Amino acid sequence: MSKGRRMKKNHRGEHPASLANLMPAGPGNQRARKHGAYSRYHPPEIIERITPEAPAPDRLEGLIQLEEARLHSLLQEKARWDAKLEYSELVHNDYTLTSIRSDSNSTVATRERPDFEQLIDRSMGRISALVSEKERLAATPAYVAGQVSQLLDKASNEGMTAAETAELFERAGIEATFSVKQRTRAELAYAEPVEPEGGMTDDELEALSAEYAEKAQAESDWLAERREEVQKIHAQKERERVG
Repeated sequence: MSKGRRMKKNHRGEHPASLANLMPAGPGNQRARKHGAYSRYHPPEIIERITPEAPAPDRLEGLIQLEEARLHSLLQEKARWDAKLEYSELVHNDYTLTSIRSDSNSTVATRERPDFEQLIDRSMGRISALVSEKERLAATPAYVAGQVSQLLDKASNEGMTAAETAELFERAGIEATFSVKQRTRAELAYAEPVEPEGGMTDDELEALSAEYAEKAQAESDWLAERREEVQKIHAQKERERVG
């Protein structure tokens, strides 16, 4: 099928697109939602993630994920279309309806190849714009203050230590507050060092030290006795030489 392919219908209202519009909405259909542009790409449980109550960066993150899913769908659709073209399996529904002209005798529908490239470029542009806006909003003082408040409430409700609270801030990519830093320093200053696994207790260390001291004393006594024996041997040999 070439660009500008024309099809004739003998009766009005029989065009597939027209019939689809007349069919009642099925379960989970999102045609009437504000975000209806996404409804044909995503199930309702994904659409519901875009809630007005969520902070602006969180809503934008939801929109980014939806647009990424839409881009993925477009890429898959293009791959399927190209595969059908290669194996000569394209049918009229695979082409985009561009116009319908009717007269008293017939209806003429004009269809063209979907402009996948333009759709993909637009989707990538929207993702880039959403990411930039999300980063801008995430850096605003009001949003950061709200995130800090949520982290402090979480630490308080879960009974976290100061060090655990500081780690919570690090994982969120937010600098810990001055009070959290001060409490962490004081907590670590009085914390007992953790003994490594398989290490010695104080009693075991004292016993080992006493054993070492005993061995050292025994070696010292042995050296003194050995010196005395050597002196006796030398004295005996000297007497024999003189006599």
